[in-house]
Amino acid sequence: MKIKKVGWTTFLLTTDNISVLTDPGILKESGASFPKTAADVVLFSDYPGSPDDTSILEKLNLEDKVVPDKREKIMEIYTPGEYEVGGIMIRRELNEEFYIIDDRNLRTVYMGATGKDFDPDKVKNLGDVDALILPVGNSDSFMEYDTIEKVISNIDPAILIPCAYKGESKKDEGLKSREEFIQHFGYANARDEGFVNLAKKRVEEDQKSVEVIFLK
Repeated sequence: MKIKKVGWTTFLLTTDNISVLTDPGILKESGASFPKTAADVVLFSDYPGSPDDTSILEKLNLEDKVVPDKREKIMEIYTPGEYEVGGIMIRRELNEEFYIIDDRNLRTVYMGATGKDFDPDKVKNLGDVDALILPVGNSDSFMEYDTIEKVISNIDPAILIPCAYKGESKKDEGLKSREEFIQHFGYANARDEGFVNLAKKRVEEDQKSVEVIFLK
């Protein structure tokens, strides 16, 4: 599975058969640039209420920004449940905002809209997590550093992909910067990449510390 950043908390996860886009509505609200993106499945972690016959993308006026990729019609997921599509399994627990995305033996946890009141004990016992996508801005909208620390410890991902920090959008008042995040947690070896290509060997090599990768 390849993971690319579209902007803010919006990421595109792709395999040979399918592409999954996360929270385009949050990206639009952030004021960050929104490029036209092709996807087969769109995940919404903060959509309030049940949609009617109109798609969520249409309600958000994003039907011209998010278009079908390999499939004729985009599948929108916004409610708890287990969804198998295109060879991957997508799971969201009841009353939770985060998604677990499994591509065979590769697991990604996406926590894009998880708020400051999140209980880190909820992400214990998730098994081997290859990639964790996590907002690190430490503001009223996202987790504070103390909670972030517990979440990272409980999940123990092979790769941490930070997002939603100061400097990424026009509406980032009160957010911490990436430099503050790195300094606070001591991630001296954090690096930039254009994408992450997940491979199970990252976990099987029994690495001693998490890889911190900022996608650009």
